[in-house]
Amino acid sequence: MRLNSMLPRTIRALAFSAIVTVGLGDVSHAQISRGFDRTLPATATNDEMVRQPDAWVMEVQLKKMRMVWAEVVDEATGETRQEEVWYLPWRAIRRPVSGRPVEDIAAVNALDPIPGPPQFVPEFTLVTFDGPDSQVPAQIIPDEILPSAMVKIREIERANHLNMVAVDQDVPEAVSPNAEDQPWIYGAATWRGVNPDTDYFKVILGGFTNIYERRTDPAGNPELWRKVGEQRYTRPGDRYDPTIIEFNFSGEPYWTYQPDEPTKETVVGEQAARAIRQFH
Repeated sequence: MRLNSMLPRTIRALAFSAIVTVGLGDVSHAQISRGFDRTLPATATNDEMVRQPDAWVMEVQLKKMRMVWAEVVDEATGETRQEEVWYLPWRAIRRPVSGRPVEDIAAVNALDPIPGPPQFVPEFTLVTFDGPDSQVPAQIIPDEILPSAMVKIREIERANHLNMVAVDQDVPEAVSPNAEDQPWIYGAATWRGVNPDTDYFKVILGGFTNIYERRTDPAGNPELWRKVGEQRYTRPGDRYDPTIIEFNFSGEPYWTYQPDEPTKETVVGEQAARAIRQFH
């Protein structure tokens, strides 16, 4: 009789313990991720490592695109006005990368030695499209330094996110994902002048690796292509009532290549270049 009377209480205790454990797990995950829901892993292929034994790669974590209203100075008139600023919170950390041993294979890429330590100089470019399947860019907007917007972004994100200049530094040492200390670098990319009717866009992440590749253009001229990250987004929103929750990820981030000083044609790829030339 005593055992039967204790059974419900035992079951309730076990159930409560399980709920608490699951809940703490969710909280722990939220604390670790801090809302950075997409990860561009620090990866390099064997061919890349053979071609460039000194390669380094950052792991990059992204939040959804967001927006904030901030006072922006018009460079043409000098007037200050409230503008809608799109911003992307991110954080990055260098991870170890490795490939197969290089056995008497000279690196294909051979540039002059860099004076001083390698630099971490991230660059962000926002590219908008007219439709989900379009490869022709409607806008190509580089990241812009907007001090007033960054003040508000730090308040919203509750972290010392840096702009694209303040974040520049020597490339940090590689840190294992299992290390107790994870010295993330926090930043935020900002853009103004984005078409409020934009529903489809992507962000190109440059400067998070030093991996590059020598190619030739159709005319046989040499070109230097650098490895960059890309993340696509959708925004089925309303220009008259914009909200942050309208932004959604479209797939996972991935690595690709683009040429130095990309043009409107090359920023979206070789296939899109042919389509663009049809309109010019």
